[in-house]
Amino acid sequence: MNANIPPLKILIPAKFLTQDETVTGFEKGYAFAIISHKGRALQFHVLLESGAHFRHIPLHWLLHDEPTVEHTNLEDLQLWDCFSFKPIVTVFDFLKDYQCDVLLKNKSVVSGTYYCTVDWLADCDTTAGFLHQPDQNKCGHIILLDDGRICCLPTNRVCFKDAFFIGNAPDAADRKYKTIETIFQAESSDRWSVANTDETFYR
Repeated sequence: MNANIPPLKILIPAKFLTQDETVTGFEKGYAFAIISHKGRALQFHVLLESGAHFRHIPLHWLLHDEPTVEHTNLEDLQLWDCFSFKPIVTVFDFLKDYQCDVLLKNKSVVSGTYYCTVDWLADCDTTAGFLHQPDQNKCGHIILLDDGRICCLPTNRVCFKDAFFIGNAPDAADRKYKTIETIFQAESSDRWSVANTDETFYR
């Protein structure tokens, strides 16, 4: 249920960690891993400047910079709960540090920067749930929003932009794209069969 992420310098409002609404300011630290519980929001391992190690820190407690907006509800920043107890974290080299626009659940569009991607393996073959259904399976791009917050959103909520290839006004929303729901299989016995042979480069 644990997976490493690239260490991320973060701030957490101190009132959350002390459970005291009168406490002000931020605790500084590093988020260095995630925790994935099926059916729950993504959580983080954090090492604080004080030396304390906190587990189960929810996404909406984390800030990567001083916030320029009011505190936000968790469901605005993460659309889907975790799909299994087996997360995989990938930093796609091509997307690293890419700028993007994201569509939050409250329908606001916010700019940010790609950080990494969380995907999930099935807990076992017999309880794969939505993971084997192309129209339901989701990954979560972790995006550092320009306003200091952090979000975790699926691909259809993120629109990338750059100065050359895409430009600064992406138009994916205007293209009428649809989710790919087909299950593709290379082995189709209805069309052809493969010879049972130990020959190489057979015809």
